[in-house]
Amino acid sequence: MFEFLKPKRRRADAEVVAVKTISPHVRRITLGGQEVAAFLETDGMDAPGAWLKVSFPNGHVRAYTIRRIDRQAGTLDMEFVLHEHGGVSGPGSAWASQARIGERLGIGGPRDARFALPPDASWVILAGDATALPAIQSICQVLPAGVKAEIYAEVPLPADQQAIESPAQLEISWLHEQAAPGSALCQALLSKPRPNGDGYIWAAGESGAVRTLRAHFLQSYAMPPRRISAMGYWKVGHAAHRGGG
Repeated sequence: MFEFLKPKRRRADAEVVAVKTISPHVRRITLGGQEVAAFLETDGMDAPGAWLKVSFPNGHVRAYTIRRIDRQAGTLDMEFVLHEHGGVSGPGSAWASQARIGERLGIGGPRDARFALPPDASWVILAGDATALPAIQSICQVLPAGVKAEIYAEVPLPADQQAIESPAQLEISWLHEQAAPGSALCQALLSKPRPNGDGYIWAAGESGAVRTLRAHFLQSYAMPPRRISAMGYWKVGHAAHRGGG
């Protein structure tokens, strides 16, 4: 059983040591440096979906999920979604689109992704847009082998789909973004019958879509609140929203 964590939080000055384009809308930024190597030993860094507060050079602060940790190299990877909706591009997306090796960022945390799998859960639904994909990948890596996990991931293009690995039995539905962010995700899940048995749902992404999904699961699935974790990572049309993505 995974529990919500309240680890001791630290801060570090990080240097960009590598930049890689993962897909048309995702850029992986690798952070390193002496302070990062020490930072990686902070409790909670390995929690599924753990995230950090990132302080950008322009003074903005946003939250981003840890995609991968390499303690031997003393580095961590974060993946930034390069998206713009309603003519608004968030500061993280804007920075990541032009990030260069040698640039410096502040990082702080870690924070918990609020993934808490009940021990009696026979099924899991993980749902999110491209900003939630790193957390979904992280969570899937630690799911028990006996659990059936249904993944609903909304991405801008087919080329933005990524590999997802897990000991669990995965059933992945890739959804492609429509004019309204999160609408493809909602269309797929609002009409989905409730699986049999006791389960658990984790959802993250655009705030409006996540609220809609949480309300649906509470009412139509008759799920108790403790079996649903829902996080709004960003909000369409609001670059000042302090979530990630």
